[in-house]
Amino acid sequence: MTIDHIGAVLFPQYDFLRVIGRLSFPLYCYLIVLGVDSTRQIRNYFLRLFFFACVSQVPFYLALERSPFGSLNIFFTLAFGVLSTVNPVLMIASLGLSYFMNFDYGPYGIALIAAMRILKDHTRNGLIVVVLLNTIIAFESPIQPFSLLAVPLILLYKNGLPRVRQEGLDEGYRDQNTYPSWRKYFFYVYYPLHLTIIYAVKSLILTHSYL
Repeated sequence: MTIDHIGAVLFPQYDFLRVIGRLSFPLYCYLIVLGVDSTRQIRNYFLRLFFFACVSQVPFYLALERSPFGSLNIFFTLAFGVLSTVNPVLMIASLGLSYFMNFDYGPYGIALIAAMRILKDHTRNGLIVVVLLNTIIAFESPIQPFSLLAVPLILLYKNGLPRVRQEGLDEGYRDQNTYPSWRKYFFYVYYPLHLTIIYAVKSLILTHSYL
């Protein structure tokens, strides 16, 4: 993600940075599915993501030179992606909202989270849906299908889950925190923080270029 944004803001002439960045979003989508499975408080999970979506919007549009509400950052996609896993009605509503509110990755982003839900439960069917989505999005964004390179990483992690759960973690698995809460919130904070730093670097470069 950081490499992707550095490429988009500071080095747009280097397409390979954007290609590397394609790996990040599918990983986030799969982590959203794992997050849904590991909490009984979907509402709180959604609200936490929505809060950071609001916090991140200013550095998002400053760093990427978007209009303040012309495009909404990826946290909005992830937040409503959580709702899309609850039931079909919320999934359709989230797809529509992502289109009309211009979420980052748009309906493709919401659909990919739903596809990762399928992938986690039914690997073969999930793979078919993920490949199909990336084939369709290729007509709009030829670089986006490179996100399929993240699928082997997801499958490696997915295959590793049963071994972890066999080591005495079956009981209370949904409620057990395996790492400190500060580490979890670090990744929430990192998104607006790294955009702010990129914006500051861009502003510094522009200032020096005018001197």
